[in-house]
Amino acid sequence: MYFGSRYIDPTTDFGFKRLFGQEDSKEILRGFLHAILDPPHPIVDLSYMPTEQMPELTEERTGIYDVYCVDSEGQRFIVEMQRAKQIFFKDRSLYHVTFPIIQQMRRGEREYPFRLLPIYCIAVLNFRMDDDPRHMRHIALCDEATGRVFYDKLTFVYIELPKFAGTLDDNLSLADKWIYVLRNMPALADIPAELAAEEPFPQRSRRHSRPPSPPPNASATRRC
Repeated sequence: MYFGSRYIDPTTDFGFKRLFGQEDSKEILRGFLHAILDPPHPIVDLSYMPTEQMPELTEERTGIYDVYCVDSEGQRFIVEMQRAKQIFFKDRSLYHVTFPIIQQMRRGEREYPFRLLPIYCIAVLNFRMDDDPRHMRHIALCDEATGRVFYDKLTFVYIELPKFAGTLDDNLSLADKWIYVLRNMPALADIPAELAAEEPFPQRSRRHSRPPSPPPNASATRRC
């Protein structure tokens, strides 16, 4: 008998972590990161980091991620799914990146004591964060007067699924194809042929029982 979708719902905590947060999901996660970030250098390998980060002071909040990983160059990637609307989600995502910043400030580093490797925070939201009509936004620290990127090692990407209206009849970018899958996966019986040729797409994400050198400075060319 057929009981609805054959695929997990990636907007749920279990579904999102099953899709991106397990050892056998690394290639899927790497493909997603490449599509969304379009990095200047390939992400060669990924290692998962603990998703619970303890603060230095007991009265501070613990940092809890859906997916947290580092690549072979030391770049950090935080990937979050937020299903329910949260008014201060921008504040929350900013707090989350403080942990990988602090972790890189190790004592004993004498040659470059404050050198940081890039940090990316990708948030997939199942709600509208604000009135901006764009379904995906890349946010960086910019010079207000010139609009040029002031600091290119801290990037936030916000993907708002309810704002995405693309269809398979559209000429979708690779990033938008991923967003289409994340938005529509619960209703799919199979990955559409238009998407199946893309690698790696989450073609293995059927329902399962529980639980079975940093990029060169581009600030001279990037603009906000």
